[in-house]
Amino acid sequence: MRYGKMIRFPALLLSAALLLLPAPAPAAGSTARVPVLFLGDLHSQILPVSLKANKTTVLFGGLVNGASLLAKERAAEPSALILQGGDAVSGIMWLHFAGEPEFTTLEAAGVQAFLLGNHEFNYGPDHLKKGLGRTSMSALASNLYFDDQDLAERVSRYVILDSAKTKVGVFGIASPNLFAQASPGPGVHLNRNVEAVSVKMVQELREKGAEVVIALSRLSRKENKRLAESVEGIHAILGGSSHEETPEPLFVRGPNGWETLLAESGAYGAFIGKLLLDVRNGRISRQGTSWNLLRVTPEAGSHKEVERIARTFEGRLNEALISTVGIFENNADGRSLTVRSGESSLGNFIADALRWRFNTHIAMINGGGVRGDRIFPAGKVSWKTLLEILPFNNPIHVVSLKGTQIRQILELSAGALKGGPDDQYDPNTRPHTGAFLQLSGLRVEYSLRGIPSLVDANGGLIRWGNRLRSVSVLSGEEWVPLEDDRVYTVAVNSWTAGGGDRLFVFAEGTAEKTDIRDIDAVAEYLMSRKDTQVRFEKDGRITISDF
Repeated sequence: MRYGKMIRFPALLLSAALLLLPAPAPAAGSTARVPVLFLGDLHSQILPVSLKANKTTVLFGGLVNGASLLAKERAAEPSALILQGGDAVSGIMWLHFAGEPEFTTLEAAGVQAFLLGNHEFNYGPDHLKKGLGRTSMSALASNLYFDDQDLAERVSRYVILDSAKTKVGVFGIASPNLFAQASPGPGVHLNRNVEAVSVKMVQELREKGAEVVIALSRLSRKENKRLAESVEGIHAILGGSSHEETPEPLFVRGPNGWETLLAESGAYGAFIGKLLLDVRNGRISRQGTSWNLLRVTPEAGSHKEVERIARTFEGRLNEALISTVGIFENNADGRSLTVRSGESSLGNFIADALRWRFNTHIAMINGGGVRGDRIFPAGKVSWKTLLEILPFNNPIHVVSLKGTQIRQILELSAGALKGGPDDQYDPNTRPHTGAFLQLSGLRVEYSLRGIPSLVDANGGLIRWGNRLRSVSVLSGEEWVPLEDDRVYTVAVNSWTAGGGDRLFVFAEGTAEKTDIRDIDAVAEYLMSRKDTQVRFEKDGRITISDF
């Protein structure tokens, strides 16, 4: 292997200069056949995912079975490269064990190089450095630069791997939205000009003798396509931020007729992408190039070493779940009736955590997303308690909405409230009671004298209500009127962002998906507080009157 270490350079100069570099010349008469096995976002899913469907438990994904499948494929094709596309780690496992279970099992599975995703930075650069110290796999990020010398030396801009007699250059593009989705810290620097960085990587890799160039990407599908259209010399761009697999590859035409293959293999190890690159005279031959998704199920068998490591850390994680995350200074009322019928001090805390974590104007949590249905006593709080309160492990989306749309959402939320003169609640024509929203960054007043909004079972509006009496938004430390034409950012869980609970207006906004789960955001917020303590209080952000 050969590595390209991190060096800092002025990004703006590259923007102008690198795109003017001549395209790499293909080797005349050359042919190359490069097999690649690709793993997408693992999210610490070493054991199989367990899913109940029609009263039957279905197991799929996970590295225990995925590694067995990789071993079989590698035995059939010894020259195959094995690459991983970032977000290998996530959540409680990553926080407690700093990458030891994930990185050791990936290495045992034969992974040679992986991209730094968003989750790798969830707990800061020191945590990442500790994790990278547990593996010899190549960690890639071509557009990240580090003040910390150890990280700068450990993370490579590229690596050159051998596939039979072909030298394959692999580089990695971290997400331009990294700082909005994770916590890299001030010592990590991001070059968002991915086109310029990619041109530079292609040029360097060609100079180092790479005959085939592969980019590992954390970009969106649209950004991957734009990159392929802009840069000549990349044979394949693998991965992305969609978390979804692509059954068929996309071939994108770029400068001078160059073609780049785009493909993703999804999340949680549910699939392994099997790519065969047929390169002739330096360019992809569509006829000989193929991409297939290999489904990971228990039928693939179990990789004994990966399973041994996984079982060991599963036991340790069960012990960690009872470890203390923080302290509740007073009781937290998590009863369903409380979080679905008015301002809730627990709902305030959760919504405040989301707004703090994602630095949005507003945050909302649906009452149905807060579970446990009991009063959680004051005292030490474990991960197990947080999982009881937020059991769905929903990722958070940041949705951009106009003020008028936020008013509509609040009107729908008020329509979920039972009560008022002659109010006959009909679940077939009203937002579900769990659609009532706990808020942060907003102050609202509802009146049950108003008529509720009606929405049919398919999420179609029947009529707008008029229960919302006033709404203001926090600006600095002042409450100011919500502006109808202004665009506000709102942090909500993925269920709500998609229009769940008949809150259909959310789906009309522009959503930026993140990989951060609600429970992780709340845990981070709790741990960031003085002495990791929280006192649950109401502050009048939601007022409900019956006049």
